[in-house]
Amino acid sequence: MTRPINPPGETPGVGVPAALAMHMSVGEQRDWVRRFVRARPVSRRAALRGAAGGLAGLGLASGLGSALAACGSAGTAPSGAPPAVTGRHLSFGADPGRQMAIAGELTAKPAGKVLIDVGADASYGTTIEAEVRELVSTVPQGDGSIRAADQFFVHGLAGSLAPGQRYHYRFRLPGGATTPDAVFRTAPGAREPFGFTAFGDQGVNTAAPGFSDDYYKPDDTRRTPAPATSLVGLVARRQPAFHLLAGDICYADPSGDGEPIRNVAPKDADQGFDNFDPTTWTAYFASIEASAATTPWMFATGNHDMEAVYDDNRAPGGATHGYGGHLARLDLPRTGPGNCPSVYSFRYSNVGVLSLDANDLSTEITTNAGYSGGAQATWVRQTLAALRADPGIDFIVAFFHHCAYATSKSHASDGGVRSTLAPLFDEFAVDLVVQGHNHQYERTNPIRGGRTVTAAPDGATVRPATDGTTYICVGSGGRPRYSWQAGETDRYRGNPGPDSGTVVASFVNTADGAETPETVDWSQARYLDYALLAVDVVPGAPGTDSTMTVRAISDTGQEIDAVTLVRRTGAKASALGGWQRTPSGLSVPA
Repeated sequence: MTRPINPPGETPGVGVPAALAMHMSVGEQRDWVRRFVRARPVSRRAALRGAAGGLAGLGLASGLGSALAACGSAGTAPSGAPPAVTGRHLSFGADPGRQMAIAGELTAKPAGKVLIDVGADASYGTTIEAEVRELVSTVPQGDGSIRAADQFFVHGLAGSLAPGQRYHYRFRLPGGATTPDAVFRTAPGAREPFGFTAFGDQGVNTAAPGFSDDYYKPDDTRRTPAPATSLVGLVARRQPAFHLLAGDICYADPSGDGEPIRNVAPKDADQGFDNFDPTTWTAYFASIEASAATTPWMFATGNHDMEAVYDDNRAPGGATHGYGGHLARLDLPRTGPGNCPSVYSFRYSNVGVLSLDANDLSTEITTNAGYSGGAQATWVRQTLAALRADPGIDFIVAFFHHCAYATSKSHASDGGVRSTLAPLFDEFAVDLVVQGHNHQYERTNPIRGGRTVTAAPDGATVRPATDGTTYICVGSGGRPRYSWQAGETDRYRGNPGPDSGTVVASFVNTADGAETPETVDWSQARYLDYALLAVDVVPGAPGTDSTMTVRAISDTGQEIDAVTLVRRTGAKASALGGWQRTPSGLSVPA
């Protein structure tokens, strides 16, 4: 039996009946929603009024909440209250040394221009006129009604900045109100030490009355009360140069089941709202602001980020992928293929970073599979070749959602992602791959040709040019944890329980929709709870070693695993990183 392109619970339910949606592409779901909305004409005021209840349901009933509720009432704040800015978040521009994208959400439509003041100190000196992007979301409900929200996102690109410098910024609203001063730093113009952090599958810890997003398992006690929030606090305290989020960002559809019982309806009611709630993005940006207002958060897209409720978003090449809402909310570097908005690269000090869209490659969840028409794979090869040819780049890091290499009872490995990306990562000796999707922490031994090259236990030193690529699943950013394969156990520093070793019976999702069994020899570290990656990079002088130390930190602040990657500065490897192809297509040491 053919697997549905939208497996239940794995893509956002946007009001299309589940029996239909499971076999529909993003474009087909969007067309269904359009027809539903056209058949039920309502006034703009009546349609958007529902947003006020949804925002209040997020627990925003006073102060900021009363202003946010205004978004559901023709975009005017209650009692004439002026709009405010919430959820400030940064992203690098195409040149991280000279550009910073500054964004937030407005609590209502502004009556005039929104400005961003930027400068070397709190006296600023440069003013940018911000762009306001309106996003109207209309979601069909199980009772035949329509739930809608009208949101306003504000964006400005600070350009002509100096590399390696601190800058102050604030938003200035019509009427003179301003946001608190915040500070960011551009990427350095030279090689210098820095740190970054990463995780995937974050979400928010609470949603609306009648529904809790805090649905952890009864035995899930080895954690802080709110892991998604705790991990943001750890990132904020570390003040990294940037943070990578490997897809499944906010879960505006908390479970993905498309059920008509969620949000402000009682959980056991017969009628209520469908899952998809665009105001969850409001809660999400507010939850990460403690870090994202001063640290660029760089996003990849996962299966829960394909939101068919929005426009077809037909980019060059005709791609239809459900990322239209992200274009209103997020600013990502436009350095990748034109039809792949979440595929991009950037350089920071001696590290090249690639964000990839695994939805385009997945054989498990095929909703968006193949939408780039091969453009992404071609771009990956070209970008990796350019980075490996650059004498200023030592390490290459790729991050994306579906795992090329991981074990779990839920998703394990994705054959489409593996078959496309792993040979390229082998060929260009990619150093570190950050993945999400499986709600766990798992680090592989360095891999070439799908097998362990050398064992890399906790605290080991790895030379990727000859040892292979380290893959880490860090889908441990806050969502309820998954389960290991039968007989598999945790394997981390301080683990008091049994250790099932590095050889694990797992499976890979293959092109025919099957879960094909495989026995892997590379599952070096495992932690079935909540954690982030904290990475410290120290460039070496010419002819010496550069290091990248990768640590796993639990949401309670405990270091549970570490490995150090080492590259000799100035000794550029061949495309195969010191390996050669055999007639079978495998790579072996030269």
